[in-house]
Amino acid sequence: MISVIMSVYNAEQYLKEAVDSVLSQTYKNFEFIIVNDCSKDNSLAILKEYEKKHKNITLINNADNMGLTRNLNLALSIAKGKYIARMDADDISEPTRFEKQRLFLKTHKEVDIIGSFSKNIDEFGVVLGTRTTPISHNDIISVLPKLCPMSHPTVMFRKSSLEKLCFYNVKYTTSQDYDMWFRAASAGLRFHNLPEYLLQYRMDGKYVARKTFKFRWNDFKLRLEGYHKMKLPFYKYTYALIPLTLGIIPNSLYALLKTLDPR
Repeated sequence: MISVIMSVYNAEQYLKEAVDSVLSQTYKNFEFIIVNDCSKDNSLAILKEYEKKHKNITLINNADNMGLTRNLNLALSIAKGKYIARMDADDISEPTRFEKQRLFLKTHKEVDIIGSFSKNIDEFGVVLGTRTTPISHNDIISVLPKLCPMSHPTVMFRKSSLEKLCFYNVKYTTSQDYDMWFRAASAGLRFHNLPEYLLQYRMDGKYVARKTFKFRWNDFKLRLEGYHKMKLPFYKYTYALIPLTLGIIPNSLYALLKTLDPR
């Protein structure tokens, strides 16, 4: 069985599309754990209606705002599935996503974490471009020090494998996935990305604005910790300057550099 975990905060604009894309999967043996993190919009009402109609949905309504990292760990603490699928409240999973990722993990016992390519969409669902990632484990490990080689909302992983790492590190409120990939790599876990577009990744007008300097500083710190865990040569520590550099350049130049991003 698969456990799908999703955190929701003020996501009413895209929430129905996201939930419907999970409920429309061709693979049906899954539970859907949704954590509402004190949303101030209509998200909770929307989720309650889904919970009434679908027995495989478990809705957790936080009394206090806990943030994404703690919400994911909360969902993981009650997840019953052998495999864990991540989902964000503004993205859209393609219908065969779970079927294809589960089959790959089932037939490739050596792989612990699997992601996929995705398509970038705007607030109206119009495709802006594509987001590719390195495919093989060796290529993923090679890219890891420079940039995050796994697109978080596309990921499915073996619960037993990530359980050894205590899942997400609550020290990081952003880029918690990137931190976990560093820890997974240093623990010898193996990665793979399916070269298929199995998710539509939302990039609305607020996407760049969310990449604050605090976000960049957080990214910088976790990279240094990750490099240390992986015992990388010291010259590679210069890669940690990438997020800080991106944080101080104008948004127009940032958008241009994004077109050069190999993902």
